[in-house]
Amino acid sequence: MQAVLFDLDGTLLDRRDTFRRHLLLQVQRLSGLFGPIDASHIDRMLAIDDNGRSPRDEFYQRVESELSLPPGASSQLLVDFEAHFPETCVGLPNLHVTLERLQEAGLKLGLITNGRALIQGRKIDGLDIRRFLDVVVISEVAGVRKPDPGIFATALTQLGVDPANAAYVGDDPEVDVIGAKRSGLLAIWKRDNFWAEPTAADWVIDGLAQLPPLVLTHRSWANLRA
Repeated sequence: MQAVLFDLDGTLLDRRDTFRRHLLLQVQRLSGLFGPIDASHIDRMLAIDDNGRSPRDEFYQRVESELSLPPGASSQLLVDFEAHFPETCVGLPNLHVTLERLQEAGLKLGLITNGRALIQGRKIDGLDIRRFLDVVVISEVAGVRKPDPGIFATALTQLGVDPANAAYVGDDPEVDVIGAKRSGLLAIWKRDNFWAEPTAADWVIDGLAQLPPLVLTHRSWANLRA
């Protein structure tokens, strides 16, 4: 194995914790839009978010409607989101040490993520992980989204690595696991109880700390068989 590539949200970024923190600070910054608010409002907003699967403009339009906010509040909330969301980025446990161990072992590292370049790029910087990454491919720039094999091919071409010599780690069974498998990569599912466990995954990890031993053992075994 020559390279390990990662999804961002839910795989390296603790998106739910990050977004909850963002919402708590957002309603404080824009308290004039919300009026009295309690934990149930935050929980409702998280439910509307649906683990980030709805576009941000649609999410805030639903928040404006369902929480009976003043007309136009969704636009203000979206502007605030783009300005402040990266400030609350929380990495999953063992994020930096995992990337360091893989990098020190001589593996090329990359990231493939769906989303807007501005927001995803600021998340990467908020996590302070760009220094570990040999390639970053964001769907808005690539012009293609996971699970399309084209976005995986773009990253691998930039790395100069064949699919058979790379692994992809992600939390979404369809977008990440199936996308990686169809693209010829070893598919590693990072367990997330939001999703049902995919049967297509080659490996399953409960946390990032489990990844380096698995990858390095696999590489050693492959070298012995070569």
